[in-house]
Amino acid sequence: MVGWVRYSMWDRWRDLTRFRLACEMALDSYKAYVNDFPVSSPSPMIVHDPSGDSGFKCVLDDFKQVLNDGEVLYRTLYPTYVALTEDLARELVERLVADKGVARTSFAGMKAGNISEAAERYVTDVAMEIWGDAILKASGRDWSGIKGSKRAVVEAVTVRNLCAHGIPVFNRKAINRIAAAAGRNIAVKEGDPIKLDKKRFTNYTATLRAFARALADGVTSLPDVKKGS
Repeated sequence: MVGWVRYSMWDRWRDLTRFRLACEMALDSYKAYVNDFPVSSPSPMIVHDPSGDSGFKCVLDDFKQVLNDGEVLYRTLYPTYVALTEDLARELVERLVADKGVARTSFAGMKAGNISEAAERYVTDVAMEIWGDAILKASGRDWSGIKGSKRAVVEAVTVRNLCAHGIPVFNRKAINRIAAAAGRNIAVKEGDPIKLDKKRFTNYTATLRAFARALADGVTSLPDVKKGS
């Protein structure tokens, strides 16, 4: 019987989620404080960095606009959730080869040499839908066990890529990638803004969590090969 495995990624995921909740609570409190300033002045009020290290200055109204933007926090935190999913994938690929007896050839393009380094480069260099296919197939599973299937996961990762590079809209490359994963045309159009409010952020992170669990459960369910056999 295969023993239960607690991958360290889940501890970091938990801590990141706790940090996100703390940020939300702190921002909600601070927004109420700033938005309720009883300020009335013919001249613009200036917010500045009291430490004096950055020389930052900002008109209060502009400061409030960013403070009340419901997407800035989620755009900042979201790439880390995808990075944690990728880190889990690196560990799973390594386990499949080193402990489960899966051939390296199951992961097209993986380099020879140290398996830890090879798995890291493989997940870094290869598109998520490719290494996702490979891990699922190696553990006898497919995308049907994940809500939204491959399209949902690819969209979640594609949005991360765009946000991480400061791109505020869906471009043609992103749309083509999502459509290919869906196997059909999608409603998103080139130039559509990327919305990452709390609802969408929660949906995307739930998709990533389900994807990560499917990968981890599949690999863990495989028996280890006997060393030296």
